[in-house]
Amino acid sequence: MEFLNQEVTQEIIRLTWRNPVFMAVLIALIWLIPQLLIRKILSENYKKKKLEKQKDKIRKLYPKAFK
Repeated sequence: MEFLNQEVTQEIIRLTWRNPVFMAVLIALIWLIPQLLIRKILSENYKKKKLEKQKDKIRKLYPKAFK
């Protein structure tokens, strides 16, 4: 049974790990997924900063009346 397990394992490795198409897709995913996450985080931060700047500009245009 051990021989069959090792044989099956080697066949799976041969069909996936050593397959150029599989490796190209794997490398592309490893490259793109972090980029998408970072882009989303940076985009959210940009929108928050933009909104804060807009609020600050409006606050400067319409200051509260002196009491």
